[in-house]
Amino acid sequence: MSANTGKLVFIDIDGTLADENHVVPESAKAACRRAQANGHRLFICTGRSMPKIERSILDLGFDGVVSVAGAQANVGDRELFRHEVPAEAIDAAMAYFREHGIASYQWQGASGMYISQGYRRHLESKGKAFNRGEFAQFWHLIDDIEVPRGSTLGEVLHVSKGSYFTGPDPDVTFEQTKRDLSPWFETVHGSYDAISPNNGELLINGVDKGTAVRDVAAALGVGIADTIAIGDSDNDTAMLKAAGTSVAMGNAIHGIKDFCDIVTTDIHDDGLANAFATLGLA
Repeated sequence: MSANTGKLVFIDIDGTLADENHVVPESAKAACRRAQANGHRLFICTGRSMPKIERSILDLGFDGVVSVAGAQANVGDRELFRHEVPAEAIDAAMAYFREHGIASYQWQGASGMYISQGYRRHLESKGKAFNRGEFAQFWHLIDDIEVPRGSTLGEVLHVSKGSYFTGPDPDVTFEQTKRDLSPWFETVHGSYDAISPNNGELLINGVDKGTAVRDVAAALGVGIADTIAIGDSDNDTAMLKAAGTSVAMGNAIHGIKDFCDIVTTDIHDDGLANAFATLGLA
């Protein structure tokens, strides 16, 4: 493809596009608009499921959305692909959570978020009523799910990702959990380090933000050399390594600055806008 071909840009949400208060800086909004006006296509690439992305973010007018950590991709109303967690993997994880007293977990997919009582208590402790507001219809308590006789929860749920966090003194480390669940999942660090020493996201083996970058680019006829990824944490690693050009936010953690092509400024210091300027997108 020629050098002046529009780029395909994959942007993480939390810590990259939006800050800890879920606010998108005005400089980032303006940079995204200018990049699109210059012929580049922008995709959100997030660990969240579609029902968990704020309307205010979707309304910014991205060209597409990669959700649930690479398991689903949408362009407008068209679903490019969707991968779901196998039933036996969900059932294995649920047994593991019971065995190790892990009470806070959720499963996410295109139809919503399915949460444990422990995760519900966590949300409420932060003042987030899961049953009110724009996401209310998408939150479901796992205890309320009807599992027909002879079936398992895994056979009933249609989800693309899990996540969990332990209490302050777990009997298993993150590394042990990652190893124990490896027949069913690729486990990456989650976003609950502040409250839990062992927290993670359970991704479908062989499916991640990196496979999504490759699959979306192929579907849209864009060469990998013309893809750019921008992220800030461990769950962006696969995406950053798959893209033609990788950008780490100034506030990036988990060592991702070490292997990215470019390190931009902090999210609160116009990080996304400065990255777009450096890359000549906006």
